[in-house]
Amino acid sequence: MSLKNQIINVVCEKIVFPGRSLCRCEDGLVLFTEWLLPAESAEVLVLRDKKTYREGILKNVTLKSKDRIEPKCSCFGVCGGCCFQNISYENQLSLKQEYLKELLSFTGLTVSNILPSPLQWHYRNKIELSFFNNNDSLDLGLHKKGSFDKYISVPCCFIADADFVKVIDIVKTFAKKTKLLAYDNKKHEGFFRHLVLRKAQNNGQLLVNIVTNELKTNQDILKPIVEELSTFVDALYWTINSKKSDDVNLDKLVLLHGSPLIREKLNVGNKDFYFNISPFSFFQTNSKATEVLYNQVLRLLKPSKNDILLDLYCGTGAIGLSMAYSVKEVMGIELLPQAIENAKENLIINNISNAQFFVSSCRDWVNTTEYKFDLIVVDPPRTGLTKDVITFLISWQAKRIVYISCNPSTLARDLQIIIESGKYKPTEIVPVDVFAHTSHLEIVVALELKLN
Repeated sequence: MSLKNQIINVVCEKIVFPGRSLCRCEDGLVLFTEWLLPAESAEVLVLRDKKTYREGILKNVTLKSKDRIEPKCSCFGVCGGCCFQNISYENQLSLKQEYLKELLSFTGLTVSNILPSPLQWHYRNKIELSFFNNNDSLDLGLHKKGSFDKYISVPCCFIADADFVKVIDIVKTFAKKTKLLAYDNKKHEGFFRHLVLRKAQNNGQLLVNIVTNELKTNQDILKPIVEELSTFVDALYWTINSKKSDDVNLDKLVLLHGSPLIREKLNVGNKDFYFNISPFSFFQTNSKATEVLYNQVLRLLKPSKNDILLDLYCGTGAIGLSMAYSVKEVMGIELLPQAIENAKENLIINNISNAQFFVSSCRDWVNTTEYKFDLIVVDPPRTGLTKDVITFLISWQAKRIVYISCNPSTLARDLQIIIESGKYKPTEIVPVDVFAHTSHLEIVVALELKLN
């Protein structure tokens, strides 16, 4: 008999990636929900009843864990940004450690203890908010969990940089005064769309990008906000996006004030490296934890001055460039032309002469290259490596591969193929908590070429 739309009692057995509570129903079937901690009992409304599992919404916790704490943020559980604010940071790391150990147990290695984020609060150096109409009043906030067209007003995001709060208040007050409406994703009407904030946390520089629909008249509408923000913002942009897509796209990008870029500093291997950040360039969202991450990559690579390093999915070149002084040569491959432009700029500002970057999909590039490499770093998107790249890694036989992943599920899939090839053995797994209070983390895996 189906239990759909019924409220049932369950007990949480454990937390599984990506941060879901795995419970067991009376008939033995697994039920997934959220916000419930191990050993807690709860009433759950069943939304989906499949043959092999169920999904439900937590309605009431009937037996609370001793580890449960009061979330710091009043929006916890609604905006969807955080999933672990109801438990201490130390216990968050333990939960992540457990599901990571389970996913990677086939490697035969002991997963190192997760390296904590140097900042547990206000660590995010980027936040993207949406304007929306809230009871006939313009508001500014984040997507409601699981919805593309519903939003929640966020008074203060505790994982975002503290300086962002001041900008959010100023921009929201200004937008309300204009009497212009927030953009409606269904009607495709309205003016204000997004507010994107970025911070070079180690350098203290702030970039603000106001994204709007096209405006036919009164092109000076933003003049008052420019005057107010220019007193403390380093780069202020206006992005015009008239497309129906809710992504932060652009028809036109206008620099309203300051420098076109902000510059972040990372210390890797006891050297300072600098990286330009533009409105749309990629950069890790936690600068302090990124230093921890890249230092682990450097340690696990064990580079020498005679090594040639391949950096696949190199993005803006941050990993390859921060390894450049330790190797003979660096080559980076990335699909996005803008990212490669940024990588070449970063090469110049760091006075690095032994690195080069190319625009190409990694899948296409590995099928045509004739270069030989001693070391390889791969940092793919959440979908993981393609079959062509895995085949390349196995056949090219570099002496060492370091795989960086933000998705333990696809990491496990790819590692299993590489290990089963018999060419490489994993030697160390080091997780780094780049995303405190969320289910996510970065994992660094070292693979050594087996000697015949």
